Order: sequence, then structure tokens, then C-alpha cells
Amino acid sequence: MITFASMSDKMWNQPFGMREGFLIGGCLIAAGLMLQLGVGPIDWDALRWPVNGIMLAVFLVIITIIFLSRKKVHGFQFIGTYKAAVPALVYVVALTIIMGLTPQNSLTHGSIPKGEESSWINSMLNFWPFVLTYVYIAVILGHVVILRGKKLFQSYSPSSFLSSLSSFFNHFGLFLALTTAALGSADMQQLKMITVAGEPVRRAMNSENVIVDMPFTIELKEFVMETYDDGRPKRYASVVQIQTQAGEAIQTTIDVNKPVDVDGWKIYQYDYDTKMSPMGQTSILELVRDPWLPLVYTGIYMMIAGAVMMMLRSIPWRGGGRQARKHPKTALLLCAVIAACFFCVHHFMPILHSDTLVPALQSPWFKPHIIVYMLAYTLMASAAVIAIYQMVRGARREVRDTKWKTLDVLVIAGISLITIGMLFGALWAKEAWGHYWSWDPKETWAAITWFAYLVYVHYRQIPTHQPKLALWVVIVSFLLLQMCWWGINYLPSIQGSSVHVYGMTS
Repeated sequence: MITFASMSDKMWNQPFGMREGFLIGGCLIAAGLMLQLGVGPIDWDALRWPVNGIMLAVFLVIITIIFLSRKKVHGFQFIGTYKAAVPALVYVVALTIIMGLTPQNSLTHGSIPKGEESSWINSMLNFWPFVLTYVYIAVILGHVVILRGKKLFQSYSPSSFLSSLSSFFNHFGLFLALTTAALGSADMQQLKMITVAGEPVRRAMNSENVIVDMPFTIELKEFVMETYDDGRPKRYASVVQIQTQAGEAIQTTIDVNKPVDVDGWKIYQYDYDTKMSPMGQTSILELVRDPWLPLVYTGIYMMIAGAVMMMLRSIPWRGGGRQARKHPKTALLLCAVIAACFFCVHHFMPILHSDTLVPALQSPWFKPHIIVYMLAYTLMASAAVIAIYQMVRGARREVRDTKWKTLDVLVIAGISLITIGMLFGALWAKEAWGHYWSWDPKETWAAITWFAYLVYVHYRQIPTHQPKLALWVVIVSFLLLQMCWWGINYLPSIQGSSVHVYGMTS
């Protein structure tokens, strides 16, 4: 008869495995539920400076203590392993899928509106289990960052150094962006200002309809509107004069995707009064102040650099040609599959060929963002085809098997491109809408897809991984990618809440 004590002893024997990892994640969710019931949802507004600064310092000290104690406490050593990362990523994917499937009451950090407190799954950003799971990911990242940073100084060859540097940039960039974006969100101010031609305005309004006095005045001189033949807006912009506290008068034009910087604020062309004539002289501006932005941007650029290095490392520059000559039919088939996938992706994205783009899409970021994602989708589609073929044929355990190596190359190159495309989108969103990440449904499913493929990348590093399970991860991840690409158009979570809906397939 199996008792709880015997099962517990068997589970917690050293070294820890993925069972312990899933149990740790389950305990975090249970603890989060108790906190949700005991203290209520998270109030991000309570974490304003200097509280968030103190919390970041304490968090860094805790991670340092965990790292320094790893040889004495086996659980701390376990945190820096793939067997800890994989279960944590699975929990992140699962909880984020819940967020992606359900309409969210508040897509930005802050207090929950009255009457919505009881809807846990509709306010995931304030839901303790969701936040604690991401905090656990941040702890793992912090531990790995120290390990990778230490390994940088132990690299004795250029290839070893490049590998360590790529891993360090990826992990540290994500750690920096994740922690500073979450903690800094309490200090971010996003205000709306309604301007009418000829009337200087000094006051703006936040999301809770609280009036805020600005350190400058804005006077709308002219609202510019250009339309296509069908009446849809081609361009709208505000010609304004800004009077600063220092007495400086700034005459400028605020266009969509072209914000203006004034006294630490970014001013965006947000909207216009759609109830009036398109040629009316009322303009809605968005004013954003984000003091933590330089730290978040540092993390984003580090991740882009790490993704580029990871993609270059994944390509078998020397062995690829040799394998192609050795297996010409396989190489030809793979090239045909990639070409077919690329054609399909290109064909089914008519927005690429549109001559009537809405103002938000008229940006230098548009084509790089789309093209990088097209290449990523193509590689991931090819990887899914190989995974299905391997599943039907019978998964092999040998890591040196040609198709396994091909699958790994495709997934690693694909996730590198997804990372770059996703971060290009974040930088573009900041220039267009004033926020780099707002958990819009499209962004949420992009994160789900990205984390799902990370599960495969990390799971493959475990020597005792199950090949068939690894193939299933690739297939499921590709299905999630389809949801991110076009499936979300049919979900209730996107209806009326997504800025990624442009009236055409995107």
C-alpha cells in the first residue's frame, strides 16, 4: 500500500526532477489563491516610488542569497536547472491562456473598477496566482543570469564565449524587462487630453477620470485630416503650440507614430472626435510619462541582441552543407516545405499588399515586424511538419539523428525570429500608442506562443527528456501560434478591446 509519506519521500529524493518542479508551481498557485481570498486582488497603485524601488532591491538581495546558498540548500540549486524552468514555463503558458481566452476588465496595471473585484479570471493582472507564477519565473531568470554571467569569464574559445553571451543577454534582458516593467507600471502615467482649436489646455484626465494639471499648456492650431476615396482616415495629425513652464513656445505637429517629447512627457496623436465631421477641429492627445522606460528598453535591446546571436549560432554553417549532400532528398523536401509555408503565409496576409493602410500601420516598424514574423511562422510550420512526420514514423531518442537536429535548428531559429518580431512590435507600440506592452489579446497570445516554444527549447536540454513528448510540445505550440495569428479573431476576448483590429486580416 502506497502511503503519503512514502510517496513524499520518493518525490523529494535528490536530485529534484520535474515532478518537484510541478509541485512547487502548484504550491505557488495554491498560495496565490489563499492570498486572493485573504487580502484581495493586487493593488499595483500601492507600489509607487519608492516602494517599488525598495521591492526591487530586496528582490535582488533574495536572488543573490539563493545563488550563494545553492551548494548548501539543494532546492536553491534546483532553481537554476532546466527541470525547474520547464514546469514553471508550463504554468505560465496555462495561466496566460486563461487570460487570452477571457475578456479582461483592466488591460493595464492599476486598481480594479468597482463591481469587477469578484471576477478573478477577468482581472488576471491583479490575480495573485498569475503574478506569483511570473515572479517565480523572474527568480529562476535571476539565478540563471548569475550563472551565465559567471560562465562568461570561464569561456576560453570564441564559440563558447558567443554561446555564453547569447544566453546571458537573453536571460538578463528578459529579467530586466519583466521586473522593471512590472514594478515601474505603478509610476507610469497615461493621460488623455481633449483639445479644441484656438483654446489652450492645461488639464488632462487619467483612466479613473481624475483631472491632472500638466506642467505645460497645449493649444491646437489646426487638426489635419486626410482620407482615402472610401472615407477611411489616411492621416490625422495635430498642429499644436506647446507652452512650457520655462516660458518656451514649441510649435510642432503630432502625427500617429510620431510622438513629441516635452519635459519628460511623450505626447501622442491618440484619436479625434469621430461623432463630428472628419474635418472638425477637435483632437484627442495621449500624454505618457514612464520614468522606468530606459531600464525596460535596455532589457528589450539585450533580448534582441541575444536572439540574433542565438539564431546565428543555431544555423549549422559547416555541417549543414555536408548533411545536405549526404541526404539530398531530405534537404530538397525541407526546402520545398519551407518555400510552400512561406508562400502560404505571404499569400494569406493581404495587409502586406494594401495601398490603404490605416495611420497606425504607416510606420517604419511595419514591414520589419511583419516580415520577421512571416519568416518565423514559416520555420515553425516546417518544424511542425517534421514533428508530425516523426510522430507518425516513430520518435527516436538519439539526439544526433538528422531530423532531430533539423527540428532543433528550425525551432531555435524560429523562436529567435519570434522574439525579434515580438520586440519590434513592442517598440512600435510604444511609438504608436504610448505603451510597449498592454496585454492586448494579440500581445497575450504572442506571449503564450513564445513561452510555449521556450518549453520545447528548455525541455530538449534535459538528457532524460521523452522524445514523443517533445514532439507534442512542437505541435501544440504551432496550434497556439495559429490562435495568435488568426484564431483570436473569433474569441470574445478580442471583441471591442484590441487595438490590433484594423478591419482587415492582420
